[in-house]
Amino acid sequence: MTAAQVTQALLTGTDGHVLECQFNPSTVKIGKSARWSPAHTPGSRRDPHSQFTGASPSTLQAMLLFDAFDVTGRAAKVPVVQAVDQLFTWTCPTRESQNTTTPQPATVKFTWGPWQAFTGVLTQVSAEYTLFAPTGEPRRATVSISMQSVASEPKATNPTSGGVAGRASAVVSAADSLAAIAQREYGDPRLWRAIALANGIDDPARVPIGTRVLLPPRGQAATLAAVGGGER
Repeated sequence: MTAAQVTQALLTGTDGHVLECQFNPSTVKIGKSARWSPAHTPGSRRDPHSQFTGASPSTLQAMLLFDAFDVTGRAAKVPVVQAVDQLFTWTCPTRESQNTTTPQPATVKFTWGPWQAFTGVLTQVSAEYTLFAPTGEPRRATVSISMQSVASEPKATNPTSGGVAGRASAVVSAADSLAAIAQREYGDPRLWRAIALANGIDDPARVPIGTRVLLPPRGQAATLAAVGGGER
């Protein structure tokens, strides 16, 4: 196979930046897990019944290699340090979102020809520089990346139903609660009621990990929380 026939893997960010993998990864690991909660059955001699509680986001892991020169000895299109810096940049909030209530990093799509497309966020980047120029400039780096899929945005609530469509969203993590999200996003944990009402959540203590919840603007959140508090 000639060099012209080789399809390079690409990382494309929603911030407009594109990083072409100079050398395609030798392996790509994709994973997904489901969560099951065992039911408490005191005295049962058999394995307890389990209840499905949700699916975790898909994950992708890959090892990338960047070198100052390609196999023909020509200089690489993107310097090694610049390629690594771009990967690290994708783990940080974008400039456009830094002044919002929910700063978020760019979403990145991993594509490799027609075979594989994975869209998510970079959750881990680890770079090891293994070759340097006499000036100290890195000439080669092995980079391990991990990605987590991004859930599709939930459908906006029908205004006639009394709900409020959110302008931003947040993903519930293992250490999260609606109160914790409200504290992080609004600076007031009492606004958890607004998040629950805006997303039709009946039991805020049983929101599956990985759920993406809409976040109403703060003014509307305060109004919703007041209504929700009065109903209780």
